[in-house]
Amino acid sequence: MREKGDNSAFPRFAVAGVVIPGIVIYVLFSTLFGFFFVFSEEIQKEIRQTRSIVIDFSESRVAPLTIGGQGPAVAYGPTLAQRSKDRLAISLYDLAAMVLGLGAAGLYHRPLISYFRAKRRGQSPEERTIRSAKARIWASPAVLAAATAVPIVAELGVRVVTQGPGRGETAMLPIEVAVLALSTIFTYLWQRHRVQSRYLTCVFSPDELATSMPRGHSLPVRKNLLIVMTIATALPVAVVVLFLASGIKPIGTFASLSDDNRRLLFGDSSSSLPSLSLGGPEDRHAKGISLDEVQVPMIAPLDTIRIAIGLAIGLAVVLCYVFFITRWTSADLSKPIEELRANMRKAEAGDLDAMTPATASNELGELTIGFNAMLRGIAERGRIKELFGQYLSKEISEAILDGRVTLDGARYVATIMFTDIRGFTAMSERLEPEEVFAFLNDYLGRMIEVIAARGGFIDKFLGDGILAVFGLPVASETHADDAFAAAMDMRVALAGLNAERAASGRDPVRIGIGMHTGELIAGNVGSSKKLQFTVIGDTVNLASRLEGLNKDFGSFLLLTEATYSRLGPAAREAPLERLPAQEVRGKLEPVDLYRLAGGA
Repeated sequence: MREKGDNSAFPRFAVAGVVIPGIVIYVLFSTLFGFFFVFSEEIQKEIRQTRSIVIDFSESRVAPLTIGGQGPAVAYGPTLAQRSKDRLAISLYDLAAMVLGLGAAGLYHRPLISYFRAKRRGQSPEERTIRSAKARIWASPAVLAAATAVPIVAELGVRVVTQGPGRGETAMLPIEVAVLALSTIFTYLWQRHRVQSRYLTCVFSPDELATSMPRGHSLPVRKNLLIVMTIATALPVAVVVLFLASGIKPIGTFASLSDDNRRLLFGDSSSSLPSLSLGGPEDRHAKGISLDEVQVPMIAPLDTIRIAIGLAIGLAVVLCYVFFITRWTSADLSKPIEELRANMRKAEAGDLDAMTPATASNELGELTIGFNAMLRGIAERGRIKELFGQYLSKEISEAILDGRVTLDGARYVATIMFTDIRGFTAMSERLEPEEVFAFLNDYLGRMIEVIAARGGFIDKFLGDGILAVFGLPVASETHADDAFAAAMDMRVALAGLNAERAASGRDPVRIGIGMHTGELIAGNVGSSKKLQFTVIGDTVNLASRLEGLNKDFGSFLLLTEATYSRLGPAAREAPLERLPAQEVRGKLEPVDLYRLAGGA
């Protein structure tokens, strides 16, 4: 939803303003096509009948129009009056149906109208109104299209019932059904365009539109374009064919044609045509049909004028219709693509908060949601790397992304592992800086892979040392066993590294590991500019002290009684030797220790 202070940006939610133009489209198309295709025929009949009545009056073959009189003229007047009454009744019925359709549409959209009215006034809509507005806006295009069709269908139904199958207006029914479809399509596409471009961003927050696709029904992009292209190409062609076909009719036999009409149809050879017959001599005697008796289709001068005017007006209206349909559809398709392109550029520049609202429920909506999800994933993984480093197991990463890990500080019981390379300072003095970094990257890469495989994460690097934690941020009951197994795997990995070094004539690498289990606090430490997930507490300090004691005992691994007591049977099968309680700096009481036999 838009900001509370930006009330002037909230548009009005229109119902009648969308339905009435659709009905006007129907009236315009129906009147245009009907007048020039069917009603003009009725007008010509009326003209011929009126001319016949005038001639009859002039030749005194009928009495003047009087109430109760007899003859054709007496029947003609009441017929016109009855048609006027029928048309008035149908118009009143159409008006009642239109009011009914608008009323139903207004009732359905009442929460939306109330919501936008409150927003424009700077008020906060009720929660119930907000929920209803969010639920009903998706179906708004279909509801308004149905409201447009109600009065049109009502009129067509009344005319079919009252006019009868033989009347000219009933012959117009297939055309009017097509015009009905065009009117409802017009209303649907217009309202869908308004919903996508104006209303959705007012009703839904950016986060809502960035995470869920609209629930409204929408055609796939391919079908949408196919429908628009069909309307844009077939409709103008259909109008041209319709008006041309409406003016072509038989006007008489070949014999009744004037010389000008004959020359127009057949050119210079027209003078010899009347003596010819259809078929051979046998057919001529059998059928008795000559060319003079053939009905000739032509366009009368009156029809020519009617067709020209109808084509000009009809094509102008149709092209205007096609322009708006194409404009709305292209905007509905191009706008999400343009927004995606703009936000992709922002993402390339490092702005991972550039979410795109999903305003379409077709493939574009799916693409938008997928793009937003990708940005969120990249941002979350970037945040995790900042907090934890990149050395996490898949399970821990998924738990963090799913929100199952508390990052604001919590107490854990976990196992801490400190490692350090023996004699690294002297080693680094004998090597060039590039060689030192190459060695460290090789060594740390092997150790990190082993630690992560056992479910630990790297809290930090301390020069050549590693602080690894087991049992958090995802709590575990086997953290002591996991840490001990990681130490054993590190011993194997170190043996492989030393074998490679021995092959190249370099000295072996020796490391020491200190391990302790206890309670500690883990969470984010720092400021909004720089945060790091780390562990603090006496457990961490004691593990660090044990790592240093490996120098005194010449050992590879030292662990406390707290860690040993949590080891399972498999781990206790390792050659662990109990040492006398040792004084450790920072501890008031001696600490019971175990050493892994076999040396460093």
